[in-house]
Amino acid sequence: MDTITEASVALLRRDGRASFSDIARQLNTNRTNVAKRIGALIENGDIRIVAAVHPRLLGLNVLAHVTIRSEGDVGAMSEMVCEMNSSIFVSEVAGHNQLVAELHMANMNDLYNDVHYIRSIAGVLEVQVIIYERMLKSFFLGEEPQMLELALDSIDLHLIELLQLDGRLGYSEMGEQVGLSISGCRTRINRLIETGAMQIGLLRQRTEITNELVFGFGFIATSDQSELIELLEGQRGLEFIARTVGRFNLVGTITFNDLLGFNDFVTEVRKLDGVRIAEQWLHARIRKERYQNSLHLIRETIS
Repeated sequence: MDTITEASVALLRRDGRASFSDIARQLNTNRTNVAKRIGALIENGDIRIVAAVHPRLLGLNVLAHVTIRSEGDVGAMSEMVCEMNSSIFVSEVAGHNQLVAELHMANMNDLYNDVHYIRSIAGVLEVQVIIYERMLKSFFLGEEPQMLELALDSIDLHLIELLQLDGRLGYSEMGEQVGLSISGCRTRINRLIETGAMQIGLLRQRTEITNELVFGFGFIATSDQSELIELLEGQRGLEFIARTVGRFNLVGTITFNDLLGFNDFVTEVRKLDGVRIAEQWLHARIRKERYQNSLHLIRETIS
């Protein structure tokens, strides 16, 4: 990818409905340069722009990062973890562990049962669990939703489902399908985003021939974490940061174009007082990324 494409992708990852004109202004180029690049990526299936609902609205209140050390056929194990309803991200990794998964479930009892199931899989040697105390940055999980301000109805759910398929669907097209005016659709969608109920962003198609390097990080900070968080948020390839309870203070994922970018980031982290990188792992083969959820749980509460 050239510089304009990379920068456009980074901006759309954080705001999937950003106009090509706005992106062009930020990159000091013209709309045509942005539109032809992003349009080609969408048409080829290299990227998707979709909406995701905050897990809290679905009653999924326990979010966990799970690392698995194993022996034997890692592919077979990863398939079994992928089949779990609670797994939204599963990756084969290079490093001390062989698999990393992210699980979303309703309560701690469900987490206990899911971890017990993973430990029962043939070849699994060790399972370590870290609980997300709070997600600080992520495509699929933004700020905690303002639950008291939400009063979702069937039209809101229909809009969300349309945006789960195409996050850049026009207000006119949505209005025709849900029976609202353009301004009515815009108002509802802005409310969903502003309250944290929904987030729209760009997903890149993960392939084994990509030049991207996707690294996971576990950090232990013995002092204020604000400088570390600021450094993380400044990374163009940032995918998520979570404040965690367990082995690390923070867990994050960053995509780099090359090892030079990775090394530069690690060097900057090591300069921060009271912060050390406890662990790094390369996502060698991402097996599952699921950000779209059935809305039946919300429907049950409003029916």
